[in-house]
Amino acid sequence: MPLQVDDVAERAFVRIVGALRSVRVTSERSQNSLSTFLPVRGRAISEWETGAIQPKLSHLIQWSWELDRRLVIVGRDGELRNDSLRQRPGESWEVFERRRLATPLRNRRQAMGMAQGELADLVGVTRDSIQRWELVRVPPRPIALIVWAQKLG
Repeated sequence: MPLQVDDVAERAFVRIVGALRSVRVTSERSQNSLSTFLPVRGRAISEWETGAIQPKLSHLIQWSWELDRRLVIVGRDGELRNDSLRQRPGESWEVFERRRLATPLRNRRQAMGMAQGELADLVGVTRDSIQRWELVRVPPRPIALIVWAQKLG
């Protein structure tokens, strides 16, 4: 079953990338100077900003961090969906950031009384994928993270 990406999810992803590009331009940082902190080549940032390729979630997290921004989960009501989490001893910064994004989605699914398999069917992935995303074992692609959040409202 293919990932259930619709126009709303695509536009949300384009808005995130556009916002990061805008912050980069406003802060007068070149793609090449930014790339030294990500570890990617400057061309990769150009390709992300033009939509030629999509960054991995780890790159999107690092990109936003380098621009003093954080990715967040926002409900349809405009409220932040971030539980007050703390970094665990020995947990890398990137894993913490992925957990910070995954936890409110897992909590929302559980509050809705939805099984992982039900959510997987809505998202268009396997139940194992949902389980790995919720346990922060494997990061979803950024568009999959958006679809995951979207299906939970």
